[in-house]
Amino acid sequence: MPASASHHSPPFLLALSILALAVTISASPLSLARTSDYPQLARRSAVITYDDSGHIQNITDSATQQPIAQGDATDGSGAGFDVSALIWLASSFAVGVPLMLAGIRLWRITTGAGLGLAITVCIWAAFNNTVGADSISDFVLTLISVGSFVLGFFLGVFDVGRIAGMTMLGFLGGFSIGIRIVLFRSDLLIHTFFVNWLIITVLGIVGFLLVIAKQRAAITICSAAVGTFLTGLGVDLVVNKQSGMSFGLRYLFDGNSAHLHYFLSRGWHPPLVTEIIMAVSLALIPLLAYAQHRIFKQPFKRVRTSSVSSLSSIASSAAPSHETAVQADPPSPSKESYLDVVERKAAVVVVVPESAEETPIGSFVDLNSLHEHAREDMAPSPTSAAGLLAPKKPS
Repeated sequence: MPASASHHSPPFLLALSILALAVTISASPLSLARTSDYPQLARRSAVITYDDSGHIQNITDSATQQPIAQGDATDGSGAGFDVSALIWLASSFAVGVPLMLAGIRLWRITTGAGLGLAITVCIWAAFNNTVGADSISDFVLTLISVGSFVLGFFLGVFDVGRIAGMTMLGFLGGFSIGIRIVLFRSDLLIHTFFVNWLIITVLGIVGFLLVIAKQRAAITICSAAVGTFLTGLGVDLVVNKQSGMSFGLRYLFDGNSAHLHYFLSRGWHPPLVTEIIMAVSLALIPLLAYAQHRIFKQPFKRVRTSSVSSLSSIASSAAPSHETAVQADPPSPSKESYLDVVERKAAVVVVVPESAEETPIGSFVDLNSLHEHAREDMAPSPTSAAGLLAPKKPS
């Protein structure tokens, strides 16, 4: 291998590979068949007829043979930079940026975001696929989605939802990668609709299993994946408003037969800027995940000082008393042997210095630095150790 190539880290090479794959997918030949020819329309349970000019003439229910009323499929996205659009824009950055930069460090915020996003996606998709032609307003649907996130976030912050938050974050990490992959091509990556969702689901399951097998790796990778997805969505909303990733997500998630005309008359044709944003966001995943791993070395779940302080009382009772009588002429212990004793005791309990007990209960303690601090405080000087162990002179 040339010397210059050895300087590239594996995350950097992986990022370049993802960019190359994105360009390949985007530039691959497309079928010239009409959108209506694709089997994906079977999911709509509708029959579509066209006039001689190729425009949609009628949409009927395949079971009842009755016309299906059609409506707009804005799905809460708003228009331009109205209130609904600004809420989605701000939410994308507010949740995405912290996750992609410090997901492994935020602990409860990360688990809360994972559970909140999972509930939001389910509620948003459920409303979009069940409303009729006269759907609810964008603002109301946006408020429902935000309320769903807040509910899930607070559940994930506390212990009752911590495990669910981690597993949902893992699933959403793979889920977000799959969504970006299938949105790279016009009318989705595979024109058979369920195959696209099969790809997305498989990647989501991989993220879920990664949480079970390698928790730290899963949190760093999936935080970066979800964070870059949301941040990329926010950037795309600024550039393309509702015609970029926003439309692609609605095209992918919305299977409502009342929205058929809206989607078929437009089709999904990702703008070049949207393709670039999605490609860059995918390439950033390994880089940001590796950066989080290197910068934030603390464990994902940290121990509160209240838990550590309770161990302090056990440590103080286990420590040897300074008033214990010592037999005559014992060997003077070295500082190294004393530290070995402390090491063996520290394997069972964590000794907390007095300064750590004064830490507020709501803060977190790094056990590694606390242990080093305890060893330094408990280690006596050679003079004090010799004085303690020296035999007493008769009066």
